[in-house]
Amino acid sequence: MNALRRLLFGSGRLPEDLRASLDASGGIVFFEEGLSGSVIRRSFRPSGRLVEWERREVSGAIAVTVGGRVLVWAGRFKHIDVPMTHPLWAAIEFRLDRPDRICFAYDPARTDPREPERVEVRLRTSQAKQLAQLMTRPA
Repeated sequence: MNALRRLLFGSGRLPEDLRASLDASGGIVFFEEGLSGSVIRRSFRPSGRLVEWERREVSGAIAVTVGGRVLVWAGRFKHIDVPMTHPLWAAIEFRLDRPDRICFAYDPARTDPREPERVEVRLRTSQAKQLAQLMTRPA
């Protein structure tokens, strides 16, 4: 079953080049791979038609570096890669959905006006509370 899940949803492991860039950034304070979860997209237009809501199961990873860089990888795609001190960080909503689930929500139109939608990446981790503390710490 794990092999089928990896095939369908990805392994949830960061590509080597991304992992190397984290290691080179001065240290990692939080890192977890192989997390199960989902990506929810709202009000997006694939092939010109409006889709109100879509949910896909994914595997993902979350990393936070000593310098405050936050990286969220899910469904074989880098969703977030920004320092908490960057102005774009203020546009990313972070919340603890459940004691074991983290949600990062963002609007891709902030960086690409051709993408007017809302994306929510929800990943399960036993370290959700520890991650929430890192995310709410003043930069």
